Amino acid sequence: MKLKLLILTMVSSWSFAQTPEIAGDLILCPESSGTAYIVNDMAYNSYQWYFKYWFTSGEFQAIPDANGPTFVYDWWTYDQALLKVVVTFEGQTYESNTIQIDSFAWLPISTGFELAENVSINPENGNVMLCEGTSFTVEVFMPYTIVQWFRNDEAIPGATSMQYEVTGPGVYHVEAAPEFCPDNVSSSQGTPMIVEIDTNCGLDVGNPQKAQFAVWPNPTKGTIHLSDSYETVRVVNLAGQVVKVFENPSTIIDVSDLQSGMYLLEAETDGAKSVRKIVVE
Repeated sequence: MKLKLLILTMVSSWSFAQTPEIAGDLILCPESSGTAYIVNDMAYNSYQWYFKYWFTSGEFQAIPDANGPTFVYDWWTYDQALLKVVVTFEGQTYESNTIQIDSFAWLPISTGFELAENVSINPENGNVMLCEGTSFTVEVFMPYTIVQWFRNDEAIPGATSMQYEVTGPGVYHVEAAPEFCPDNVSSSQGTPMIVEIDTNCGLDVGNPQKAQFAVWPNPTKGTIHLSDSYETVRVVNLAGQVVKVFENPSTIIDVSDLQSGMYLLEAETDGAKSVRKIVVE
C-alpha cells in the first residue's frame, strides 16, 4: 500500500513538473505589443496558444500560427483577453495557467474643479467665470501623473503637477500621460477650459468713485467715453491677452482698430481697478 502511494506521489510530482507556467506583459500601452512566455525552463514537443475574452462564456480558441514557446500579441486584438498554452511532452498533454491582458487600464483624460463664490459657469457659453483677484484649482485625474498645463496654447513654466492654480483669464488645457505609459500623451486641447473675468463680482477696491465707472456707447464702432479719468486703461480679449494699453488717457479712447467682438476694459488708478465688458462692432 505504501509502495502504491509512493508511486502515485512520484507520478503526480513528475506530472506537475511538466505543466507549463506562463507569464507576460499584462498592461499594454496603445499601439504597442506584448509577449507571453513559458516560465519553467523546459522544451516541449509542441505548443498551441489559446485565448478568450474574460467577459464571454465561450470556450478558448486556438490562435492561428501561435505554435512556439512564446506568443506576441497586439494591444488592440487581445485587450481583455485571457491567454493560455497547451503543450505536449512525450505523448502527454499539459495545460498552463491563464494570464489576463489589459490595454485600456485608464479612462480618457479629464479635468475638474469646484464651483465657489468666486467661480461660476457662464450659462450663455459654458465658460468659467472668475472674480478678479481670486483663483481656483483645476485638476487632472488619475492615472495621468506626467503633466504639462497650457495657457493660450503655450506651456506654463513649472506647471507640471496634477493640480494647477488658475489666477486669470485665458484658454487652458492639459497634456498628460500615465506613468506606466509615458509616451502615451493625451490632451484636452480639443475641449479647453476658457476662463473669463466676472465683472459682476463687486471686488473693486480703493477709491469707490474711481472703482465705479461707466462706458458709452456700448456697443461701439470706434470710440468709447469713460465717466472719469484713469492712470491706465487696458483692453483685454477673452483669451486674456492685452491688445491695447492707454497710459493717462483722456476720457475718450479709440478702439476703432480692434476686430469686432467682446473685450474687457480694465481701468486703474491709485491701486483701484475696475473692469467692464465692451462690445466692438
